[in-house]
Amino acid sequence: MEIIRSAPYQDLLEHCQEFQSLVNAHEDTIGSSDLHNVPPHRAKEISTKERNDIHGSRYKEPAKPQPADQLIKREERERGDTGLKPYMLYLCQKKGFLYTFLCVISHIIFISAQISQNSWMAANVQNPSVSILKLISVYIAIGVCSVFFILSRSLSAIVLGIKTSRSLFSQLLNSLFQAPMSFFDSTPLGRVISQVSSDLSIVDLDVPFAVMFSISSSLNAYSNLGVLSVVT
Repeated sequence: MEIIRSAPYQDLLEHCQEFQSLVNAHEDTIGSSDLHNVPPHRAKEISTKERNDIHGSRYKEPAKPQPADQLIKREERERGDTGLKPYMLYLCQKKGFLYTFLCVISHIIFISAQISQNSWMAANVQNPSVSILKLISVYIAIGVCSVFFILSRSLSAIVLGIKTSRSLFSQLLNSLFQAPMSFFDSTPLGRVISQVSSDLSIVDLDVPFAVMFSISSSLNAYSNLGVLSVVT
């Protein structure tokens, strides 16, 4: 083996005939191998285009692959307002509607207890027929009862999150284990790990408490509006 000439790539491509022949042969080989690697029905669609370099030598350049020929697929994500469908699918897991109903009932009773507490104190604080001991005892009793219902609301939300998390994780694992090999060829490993870890963590921790706080805020707003209407 002998080095016949040493120069930058562009100089060799312009002035060395042997190097030009080598580059052209390499381009032809790559183009033919690309055509052999695609399915027969796609081989006719992938054409090669010819172009001239600055010195008039011609070589073949394979056309860019179409999106359907790409191995790695882009991840599909929905952003912005996705509607109620994801939340309905979430609540359909493992009696989710039952635990949500328990959250709503517990919070309604808690709000009713708070209204009763304030009404009792406002109505009887200047009533001479009601002693101070009775006034404070009834007020404390209503407050203690409301604590149990607010605890029941929180426990229902926690159970909702745990049950739904187990169901979704089991479905995810079953889908991964039963997926064909083509899925792992077209899906990066980091994307799979992200869905199993961070994405599922958001569903486990954020969604149940977001549902609970949304329900609580809505019920609080309607109860305040109702009290103001009655007082007015």
